[in-house]
Amino acid sequence: MSNHNSPRHIQKTTCKILAAFGLLWHSSTGFCARQLTNDLGIVQQDDTTMQWFMDAKFGMFIHWGLYAVPAKGEWFMENHHMPPEEYRKFAADQGDGIYFDAKDFDPAAWTKIAKNSGIKYMCLTARHHDGFALFDSRHPSAFTSLQTIHRDLYAEYTKACREAGLKVGLYYSPINWRYPGYYDVRGTNCATNTWHYQTDPAHKENARLMKEEVYEQVRTLFKNYGPFDYVFWDGGWLAQQGTDRAAMFFWEPGKYRDPHNPWPVADAYSDFDDSGKALGLMGIARKYSPHVIVNRRCGWIGDIADEEGSKPVTGPVRPFYWEKCLNLNKSSWGYNGHQNLMTYDEIIRFLVEVVVRNGNLLLNFGPDRHGVIPASHAALTKRVGNWLAAAGDSIYGSRGGPWNPVDGQYGFTYKPGKYFVHLLPGYQGTEFTTPVIPEKATGCRDLFTGKKLKYTVAKDGSLHITGLNRNAHPADTVIMIQVKAMNKK
Repeated sequence: MSNHNSPRHIQKTTCKILAAFGLLWHSSTGFCARQLTNDLGIVQQDDTTMQWFMDAKFGMFIHWGLYAVPAKGEWFMENHHMPPEEYRKFAADQGDGIYFDAKDFDPAAWTKIAKNSGIKYMCLTARHHDGFALFDSRHPSAFTSLQTIHRDLYAEYTKACREAGLKVGLYYSPINWRYPGYYDVRGTNCATNTWHYQTDPAHKENARLMKEEVYEQVRTLFKNYGPFDYVFWDGGWLAQQGTDRAAMFFWEPGKYRDPHNPWPVADAYSDFDDSGKALGLMGIARKYSPHVIVNRRCGWIGDIADEEGSKPVTGPVRPFYWEKCLNLNKSSWGYNGHQNLMTYDEIIRFLVEVVVRNGNLLLNFGPDRHGVIPASHAALTKRVGNWLAAAGDSIYGSRGGPWNPVDGQYGFTYKPGKYFVHLLPGYQGTEFTTPVIPEKATGCRDLFTGKKLKYTVAKDGSLHITGLNRNAHPADTVIMIQVKAMNKK
C-alpha cells in the first residue's frame, strides 16, 4: 500500500494538480516552479528572482498617514463622512497642537524594531486611499508631507531600510477619496458613496486628473526612491466595487497604455520606453525596478497571491507564492487609540501556519501621528524575534512541506539535510510519529531548547519521537530532524 502522505506521493499528486493550472514541480527546491505568465505585456518574475522573498518569510507592514491624528483607523475619512477640505486640517496645526507632525519619526528606530523582531523586509504606505502622500509628488493636485511639514518622509524611510540591510517595500493605493470622479469615471452613473456625490459629466475629467496624479506619483516613486524589492498595490477597484481586474480599462496596469484610452495622461506626467511608447503602471515599475515582486491588486496578474485579515490559515501546502497580511493591533491598520493587540501565541501561530503552507507573513504596525511605534508593540514582537533567534532555522530559508499540515495541530518545513516538525497547541501529547522519511535520520532535537530527543525508526522509515517538552515553548514546539541520503545498493 502506498503512503499518501509521503514526499514522493505528494510530489506526484501535486504535479497532476499543478499541470491543470499551468504549473510545474521544481524538483531541486521542492517548490512549484511556474510556467511564467505574460499578462498585459509583463512576465511574472522567475524563481531565482523570487528566492529572497521565499527565504525571508516575515515582513513588516506599516500604515501611517493623516489618519493617525484621529487615531481611529485608516478608513476614518470615509467612515466619518469627512469632506476632503475638513480632512486636510489634520495636516496642520489648528491651534490645538494636534496634527500630523511626525516630529519623532526616526526610521532607524523602525528598522531596529523590525530587526529585533526577526523581520526581513518592510513596506510603508506611500499613499493610502485618502490621497495624502509621504513623498515629493509634483502633480498640481497632489497633497504631500513636503507641503505640510516640509519633510520627505519616504526618502527617510527608504534610506533607513537600505542602511539596515532590509528589503525595501512600497505600498501605493490608486484609490483617492479626494476625487468625486473616483465614483463616476464616465460621468454618467455615479456609484453610491459616503459623500453623496451625484452623477455629473464633469466627473469624467475629474477621474482623468485622478489617474494622471497616480501616473506622476508612480513614476516619481520608482524613478527617485527605488529600486524597490517589493510592492503592495492596494485598490485597483473603481468606486470600491467589482474587482481590480475589472478596472484595468481605466488604470491600464500593464506594460503599455493605449493612446486612444478615454482617460489620457499628459506627457508631462507619463513615462515612456525607448521607442516612445507610453508605459502602464507595471511598465513603469519594471523599467526602474526590474526585479521587483508585486501583488495582484492593481489589475495585473501579480507575482504573489495575497490573503488579508485574521481568518485562520488552513488547508494543504499551497503550490504558489503567497503572503498573509494582518494587524498587530486588531482594531485597525492605521494607528488606533483602542488597543487590542494580538498575543504572542497568536503571532507565532499565524507565522507557523503560514510558513508550513509555503507562504510569508506581513505583520502590520501603526505608528502614531508623531511617527512612534508604541513601545508595547515593539516589546511584543521582540519576543517573536527572540524565538526566531532560537528556532529561525525552521523558518528562514525553509519551504513548507513536504507533507501537508493538519489544521491547528502540526505542520512541516524543510531544507537540505533537515526536516522540521511544528507542533502547535492543538496537538496533544509528548510523542510524535513522522510520515515516511526517505533519507536516513542522523539526529533529532528540540530546536528551541537544544535538547537531543530520543527516537526510533520504523521499517517504513517513519520516526517515532518521544520525550517532548511541550511546556518549554507551547506556542510552537519545533523538532529538527537531521538526515543524510541513503547509500544506494
